[in-house]
Amino acid sequence: MFLLTWLTADSTHILPLYLAPALVLTWLGLACLMPPTASLATVDMRWHEIGAASAAYNAAQQLGAALGTALLNTVAASAAASYLARPGHPTPTAATVHGYTTALTVAFGILLGAACVVALLTLARRARGTGTPPGGGTEHGRAEEAAPLS
Repeated sequence: MFLLTWLTADSTHILPLYLAPALVLTWLGLACLMPPTASLATVDMRWHEIGAASAAYNAAQQLGAALGTALLNTVAASAAASYLARPGHPTPTAATVHGYTTALTVAFGILLGAACVVALLTLARRARGTGTPPGGGTEHGRAEEAAPLS
């Protein structure tokens, strides 16, 4: 994402120099992030609570995506509007690019801050020695050995 903050209205070769590398890095980051966070959302749950924990995780993820999109859209629109109000007659294209790069810089800062918080929470959890108990986190041992749902 930080790579996209270097765009200007005069940037050339946007797809090979900016967009493709940014998409590949975003894909790699999400591929490394999503499975562990989904696992952490259900780690110390009893077998009958895992569905609710997973649903809460998915709902929080969707809510965060919606609010994040609204926040970053507001940042981009405000930055573009203030750029257009500058003296010197800036072009709408330059204002749009300025708005996007400003929003991407804010998003990068949010991601960096979130990464620091997650790292600190993970280290604190390891220091306490909490985690999945033997048996995969269910109250009866392995999930296959747990009582049926009927």
